[in-house]
Amino acid sequence: MVEIVYYVATSLDGFIATLDGGIDWLPRLDPELEDFGYRAFYDSVDGLIMGRLTFDKIRRHAAWPYPKKPCWVFTHRPIESEPSEVIPTAQPLTQVIAEMESYKLRRIFLVGGGRLASQFQRQGLIAEYNIGLVPVLLGTGMPLFAGPGEFERLKLIDTRSFATGEVLMRYRRSALNPPRPKAIPPAITRHLRHQAEEAAPAREPEPVEIGTRGTES
Repeated sequence: MVEIVYYVATSLDGFIATLDGGIDWLPRLDPELEDFGYRAFYDSVDGLIMGRLTFDKIRRHAAWPYPKKPCWVFTHRPIESEPSEVIPTAQPLTQVIAEMESYKLRRIFLVGGGRLASQFQRQGLIAEYNIGLVPVLLGTGMPLFAGPGEFERLKLIDTRSFATGEVLMRYRRSALNPPRPKAIPPAITRHLRHQAEEAAPAREPEPVEIGTRGTES
């Protein structure tokens, strides 16, 4: 079964980027010095998933940093000059996960952004959270989760602190969480609505009152 892992760095006040998408405040990943566990994490995943805004931001600033691993990008627009590993999709999340399972994938890196992460969290599809806490306050920006979510208990699996002040926390969904009802696919919802409309008794027309005209004298 595919596991979705949300690996992300956040400011102390819960933002993953500035309002214009800036991430200059993040610590520089340097394998020669300290990569804050990123390489070990990246080696543990066999696929990635991200939203279109995140994809565009990555493509603007650097060469494609995720070679040889399939990457699903949620988008309704065509992608020009996409890397060979990129798979554009606009399918429901559960269908995309089923497609990943057909590739025999097991562990997927949810890159972001916050809106896509909220959709996965709301449906109970995130198995693990790797949250890097950066000692900075942005004041405002793009939130860790951008949208309504669901109450969820998490279990702390591991924590690491670094001399530069960053803290990496690893959580998994707690077994105490009640199962969430599965969303009904839109096609089935439309079919059930159509059946209900056909089964409903026909409404009789409302009686029309005809006024009585008085006799003129």
